Amino acid sequence: MVDLHKIQQSFPSKMLLKHRRPISLLSVLLFATVGCFHFAGDISYGFRAIGYTNAMVETSKPVAIHHNPRGKNESIACVIENSLGDGCQGLGFASLVLQTIDDITTCLARGFVPTVIWTECDYCGPPGNGQNYWTWYFEGRDQDIVQQAKTRVCIGPTRIPDASRPSVYLTRSGAMGELVDFRFADMENKVTEYFQPITAETRALVNHVISGYLQPAARVKNTVDTFYQSSMANSVNIGVHVRLKAGHAKEMALYDQTPPKLQDFVQVVQRLTNDIAATNSGREIRIFLASDLDEVIEEFKSKFGDNRVLHIGAFRGEKLEDQWEKRSSGQQLGDQVFSDILLMTKCDYFVHDESNVASVVYYFNPNLKSYYVNGDASDFRRLNAQPRFDSGELFRQAVARETRNLNLSNWWDVSSWAHLETWVRVLWGFLFTETGTNIEQLKCYYKNMKWSKCRNEFVRSKFASNSDMKKLMGL
Repeated sequence: MVDLHKIQQSFPSKMLLKHRRPISLLSVLLFATVGCFHFAGDISYGFRAIGYTNAMVETSKPVAIHHNPRGKNESIACVIENSLGDGCQGLGFASLVLQTIDDITTCLARGFVPTVIWTECDYCGPPGNGQNYWTWYFEGRDQDIVQQAKTRVCIGPTRIPDASRPSVYLTRSGAMGELVDFRFADMENKVTEYFQPITAETRALVNHVISGYLQPAARVKNTVDTFYQSSMANSVNIGVHVRLKAGHAKEMALYDQTPPKLQDFVQVVQRLTNDIAATNSGREIRIFLASDLDEVIEEFKSKFGDNRVLHIGAFRGEKLEDQWEKRSSGQQLGDQVFSDILLMTKCDYFVHDESNVASVVYYFNPNLKSYYVNGDASDFRRLNAQPRFDSGELFRQAVARETRNLNLSNWWDVSSWAHLETWVRVLWGFLFTETGTNIEQLKCYYKNMKWSKCRNEFVRSKFASNSDMKKLMGL
């Protein structure tokens, strides 16, 4: 019988030794070829990005106009498609919701009829089947107008914090960003460039939009109501949102903020429970806790008791990281985040730090009292103040701001030198960024553009100018 062990030992080693030089050369050429193709592909995407500069970089809300000769509805449909680009770049559920609220408000301020389409995102379902996953989480509204309207306006996916094209919510001179960037902290006198702090007026206007356009789907509402009735209905409830993973701390550092420690949250909740017990004799106090780490759940239960601390079944820690990589888990993760948000909105008090999840909770319930862990007395007064104007007046002010924003010059009105400078900056960013985020974002944009309701206009980089918007708005 042939000795297979000897064959396995001798044949490859002798062959490799004898032909080591050509094999080494072939390996080098192979790696070089693969590297060149990869780099060439990046260069190709980078140069193609020039044609998309307005959409991907310079314009915070690129807009395309599509005319439908078969349409019979004179109302202008405003299609919000923010999932097309940002949705597959690790954007959180709450961040995507805040972007959508900003876009809905912009549509309303322009006098258009908004409708939302989520076709491809980390929290959507299987890609490529043409479904609108917004209706998985929220009640659909004005969905039919997309096909019925003679004119549709599509708001593109990318938003860049840019003071020259402010959000409809941006009211403080010198601040920047869109609603998704707004902070619980007021950083105006602490850093040179800062995102706008959340105010009572911001909260009131956002809640006005939420009440009309972000009603939870019956499926989600039933699940949340069942949990509330069984565990929270007859108690004084404290909602607590704690994010302590390393990624959140890194994000905070980018904005010159220091995240609190776990014990900071525990101390605030301890003081709050003592105050509540002193004024609500005989009533149960429950703590609904939403966190990204199991250790946080364990610490709270050790301090306040297993029966007092409530939470839903959710992925946390390493399990959360594992599930994040699976596209099949997207809707399940979205359900967990949304359920946490809605249950915290049902609480009487809210303990939190900087987080877009906390922002959505704060906006959904305008009567919920904020205990911002990193805040000072001035933050506490600002966040728990009553708005100076009612929602009707706040919306009128938003319309006036949006009209003023349309008087800003378009990107293509600037000099050719500015164009060239921008293109060089775009290419450099796409080709040489350390993380490759820009390249991946562009690929995501290309991949998902086929689902856009203004696909042809976006593909040809045929974007609406401010004068086009003014004409549609009758200005």
